[in-house]
Amino acid sequence: MTKQQARTRAKALRAALPMEKIGAAMAQHLFALPRWQTARTVRAFVSMPDEPDTLPILRRALDDGKALLLPRVTGQGTMDWVQIPDLDLLQRGTYGIWEPPDGLPPFHGADDLALIPCLAVGTDGVRLGRGGGYYDRFLAHAKGDRLLLCPSALILPDIPGEAWDVPFAPHEILTEKGIFV
Repeated sequence: MTKQQARTRAKALRAALPMEKIGAAMAQHLFALPRWQTARTVRAFVSMPDEPDTLPILRRALDDGKALLLPRVTGQGTMDWVQIPDLDLLQRGTYGIWEPPDGLPPFHGADDLALIPCLAVGTDGVRLGRGGGYYDRFLAHAKGDRLLLCPSALILPDIPGEAWDVPFAPHEILTEKGIFV
């Protein structure tokens, strides 16, 4: 199976999933984790309609006084991370994704926890993204704790990988059922 075939398959599977419900369940599991509770800085993403809803996570991060960092596309395959103090500042950016406005500066400090999106993940931890390479570039140099947010129905046995893919360990994959182990 090629990556494009895997993306097509993952998108078809995603279409039948209740992403708001899955996102709410993921959030509850996340909030109970010590790595969330001790994190002062969280990198996250604003979910698209076919992804687990991250709004409860984003709101909770701000309510808990955490520094919330969200991506802003800066060019083909590149993005900056920007601290956002209020979700009302978000605007539609590249690909129609909600992102921080240009007026906020990029964040260059360390983070405690990064929450990463995917279309699917292999049982071997290989992440399948949308194909732009944005998160692949970030993950190649990322330090700190990370969690891949993936519905359990999208943990698949046959996701093709590339040499640059940074695999996720089972304890780094969060589903609506909790940590995948």
